[in-house]
Amino acid sequence: MKNVFKMACLATALLSFSLALTAQPRVEIIKDQASLKPFPEAEEGMVRHVISMEEKANEDLFKVEIIPGKVMSVDCNHHFLIGKMEEKNLQGWGYTYYEFITDGNACSTMMACVQPNEDKFVSGETLLVRYNSRLPIVIYTPEGYEVKYRIWEAGEEKIATIE
Repeated sequence: MKNVFKMACLATALLSFSLALTAQPRVEIIKDQASLKPFPEAEEGMVRHVISMEEKANEDLFKVEIIPGKVMSVDCNHHFLIGKMEEKNLQGWGYTYYEFITDGNACSTMMACVQPNEDKFVSGETLLVRYNSRLPIVIYTPEGYEVKYRIWEAGEEKIATIE
């Protein structure tokens, strides 16, 4: 059972390795403060993070990857924060917000390291959501955690070959 857990952590850590390298810093500047009114205030011990998107011509061609995480003192291994993103429905409004649930534990690869620990952003489970400049993306995390994001753009449409 321990080997299965280690393998799952290793695979997850390797898949998430590149996320922290190019992610944009979290954003708390809101174009319209009234757009946050329906969303609940952060509960005690939690922080509300808000991402506000710029308007684009064809927003259906874009997605936003939400990357929750925390700066941690880590060795040379690839680390991944254990936790999950939960999608929540804002009752009566039809809006969605997200909550990152974690106990703060991380898993990593098991390489031998000779370098001293460094402070690095360790990401948790990411989530890809639709791009919508009309509504903010609201994420709640425990205190001490950050939310970074990345904008994905669809490429040129291709046609599959028949074989």
